[in-house]
Amino acid sequence: MLSKEMLIELAAPCYLCGKEAVVDGLCNKCYDEQHPLIEVSTPIPLIACKKCGSVKVPGGWNKIYIGNMTAEELTEAQMDIILEQEIKLFYKELTLSIEEVNKLDRVTHLIVTATGTSHESIPPHDEEYPVEIRFRYGTCDTCGMMSGGYYEAILQMRADGREISDAKKRELTERVTEMTVARYKSDDKAFISLVDDNKFGIDYYIGSENLAKDLADDFEGRYIAERKENFKLVGEDKTGKKKYRVTILVRLPRFSSGDFVLINEQPCQVLAMGGGNLTCYNLIRRERFTINPRNPKWRTIDFLAPLTERR
Repeated sequence: MLSKEMLIELAAPCYLCGKEAVVDGLCNKCYDEQHPLIEVSTPIPLIACKKCGSVKVPGGWNKIYIGNMTAEELTEAQMDIILEQEIKLFYKELTLSIEEVNKLDRVTHLIVTATGTSHESIPPHDEEYPVEIRFRYGTCDTCGMMSGGYYEAILQMRADGREISDAKKRELTERVTEMTVARYKSDDKAFISLVDDNKFGIDYYIGSENLAKDLADDFEGRYIAERKENFKLVGEDKTGKKKYRVTILVRLPRFSSGDFVLINEQPCQVLAMGGGNLTCYNLIRRERFTINPRNPKWRTIDFLAPLTERR
């Protein structure tokens, strides 16, 4: 006959399978089966923009900057986005791995493997979940607006008393592209509908008014340029609120880096422009100095000659 002490030492059996119970009356295997690491439904519909690759998610579109991505890399990025939305994690410190097992035209079969533990008393284990991704294609809001020629602002770049050189136009366009790409994921209207290179300068038709103003701010400080804004009534929204389109004129000074100018009737060379300041070298005093539009001497600046005419 077993003593009372021996009975206390015997572990209770798992109430599902009869093996030794570890947690809440369940053995390791049964506890894991009752407490899955993740939850994921299948099949999963994936709606992608046929033009830019963005993925439809609750509340909008998750943008992808394609850059130099291959088609396979883009598909993988799209599936990562939708799986992050669809997979529900029940525990911390889980590791997920995804293996593609079959790929058809618009259907991809995956095995999602979750590794982790459902309780601190139970060792880590793997769980495999077969998932089917079904691709569909549409047009995201941004590409729809771009296709329709939508724009909220026109940024006009001009130069005082001179034409803007082709090199400067390329420099301006590179900066516009850089800032637009940086804003791409956070602003659905961060796109350029049209670039008009004309005899007066170069015009950018911009989807986002905020982006256009930020570009104007950047050019104004970078080149110490003059700026004017003009608003035009273009209609009303559904609530009757008036809608305006802004034209921002940014006029570059006649001089640029390397050119020669008169400042307070003394010949100087422009060394650098940026941050709202002009760095110059006084050719008579042989000294370097900085000046900005708040300085009284700013009004005395006169253009002498471009760098190309230096003797």
